Amino acid sequence: MSVRGHRPAWLVGVLLLLTAGACTTANTDSDSMETVQIVETGTAAPDDASAVAVSVIVIDLNEYWAIAAVELGFEYEPVPADRVTTGIDGAVCSGVAFDPEELAENAFVDPSCDEGLTVAYDPDYLEESLARAEATLAHEWGHVVQAQAEHLDISLDPEGLPIDAELQADCFAGAWAVDRARADIASLRDDTAEAGDPDDVDLDDPEAHGLPEERVIAFDIGLVGGPVACVEELLDALP
Repeated sequence: MSVRGHRPAWLVGVLLLLTAGACTTANTDSDSMETVQIVETGTAAPDDASAVAVSVIVIDLNEYWAIAAVELGFEYEPVPADRVTTGIDGAVCSGVAFDPEELAENAFVDPSCDEGLTVAYDPDYLEESLARAEATLAHEWGHVVQAQAEHLDISLDPEGLPIDAELQADCFAGAWAVDRARADIASLRDDTAEAGDPDDVDLDDPEAHGLPEERVIAFDIGLVGGPVACVEELLDALP
């Protein structure tokens, strides 16, 4: 039985130190220095969501996961463009139209639709910046991977909690970002943190997504270790 569910008071401070260290710590080991450089700089690009359409990000996500799935040992099924919806484009789930109001400042994956797995999002939310669009969609594609390969979902581990699926999605987003993101990595990390939970949300809350510091740590594990680290290392790194 899991004993997780509450964060010790000292943990938040430790997470803050770890998060800061991920970007600033110098190391004489060449591999470590290369990792720090990747986390700090990323791929510079104008932070303008209009510069890169959602459709282009979706293509990048499908292409990346078709390759990464081989390493993870499952067959990835690309999400068709007509199953990525804003709720105002006529897409339905099991015959029922999406309610745009339910998507306000949100995005989600629904694998249960008769028409096929669906990614739904609020276009106004994503259009705030390129980093917002990429970080949000990359996170949701982490849930696409979990839906297509349930054996990789660490929240289903005997010691797992629902929050672990969310943090693993952040980790998968980091793995994608280091290869494909057009926004700079620092902006992606900031946007991931901005979507974090308040301090009073418990680990075992079924709606929990992780404190800002936890989400950034998960993102960085994927950024440095790739998608395999999100399966084999992430659970041990979580509080």
